[in-house]
Amino acid sequence: MGLVKVLGVFAFLSSAHAAMLSRTDAPCDFTDVYVDDKVFSNLVAKLPESIEYGPQRYRSLLPGLEVGGQTFEGLRKLRLLGSPIAYCSNGTRMVQADFLSDFQTQFWAPWKTCSGDEGRVNMLCSLTRFTFLFRVLPATAEGVKLEFDRAIPVSALGIRLSVEGTASGVSAALEVLSALLPAFMQEIWSGQYSQGIKAAFQTIEK
Repeated sequence: MGLVKVLGVFAFLSSAHAAMLSRTDAPCDFTDVYVDDKVFSNLVAKLPESIEYGPQRYRSLLPGLEVGGQTFEGLRKLRLLGSPIAYCSNGTRMVQADFLSDFQTQFWAPWKTCSGDEGRVNMLCSLTRFTFLFRVLPATAEGVKLEFDRAIPVSALGIRLSVEGTASGVSAALEVLSALLPAFMQEIWSGQYSQGIKAAFQTIEK
């Protein structure tokens, strides 16, 4: 069952990936747009500290192993890196900004087996950098208004997997596989992060 759990974790984490934006520049008017650190600080402060996203019901990954919905934690730990950049995409006003998050940001999901074992799988990263793209909406009385478009991965360092509620051998096997497959782990992390942060911004844009 230990091998089944290891394979199940990788099958679960590989289930989602984010697409990249095709950028085409065109003239835009930014005379009424002023975006500074405070705008992004206020935006991040509105995010939930954690969010559940994706299907929340338990679903079968491998015979005898089921995994539940995903939770993204540490959303308010985002830190702006450098200055935001305004640009045009097919005539639409856009702003891009780079953000960093550290080990306080993580994903986890519960798992259970037909034999009654249960626990959760955790994925965290010591340092993540993403470029966030925002559409500039018509200004309101509160000032400039941004709508999240998508997150583009830049780098991810120190990605780690752990499994709670199972034999130590399973966690050890996951750590070894994580170290042997850094590019694969970065792709998984980037896909999960892109989905999770998009879902989080959607909660404050409703």
